[in-house]
Amino acid sequence: MKRIVTILFIAFAIQGCQNSSSETASVEDVLDNPTEFLNQEIKIEGVVSQSNSDKQQFSIIGEKEFDECGIDKCNANEQLPIRFKDNLPKVGDKVEVFGQITKTEEGFIYEAKTIRNIKDISAE
Repeated sequence: MKRIVTILFIAFAIQGCQNSSSETASVEDVLDNPTEFLNQEIKIEGVVSQSNSDKQQFSIIGEKEFDECGIDKCNANEQLPIRFKDNLPKVGDKVEVFGQITKTEEGFIYEAKTIRNIKDISAE
């Protein structure tokens, strides 16, 4: 009996590790296949392209997209919406967010648990 409990504990521990990742996913990967990341804790880096404090939401684009287009209408379809219940970063900030993708009535959204401001790249 003790051996079965140990095996179950190990199985649950492995499953828990598979559902969270310390690797950084790209904005493009998440936008291309959000179901692959659904309900998994992941880290994403990007540049803040929009911010709406009334909705406690902001959007990020990938740094490659920012380099090619800046923050403009040309990347309107390449934005990952993020909900965060604290102070939002500024448009132009490069950030690292940690949280998980969830599905809502409107589609998919990234629920951020933490945000780390890497730098303000709009000033470069």
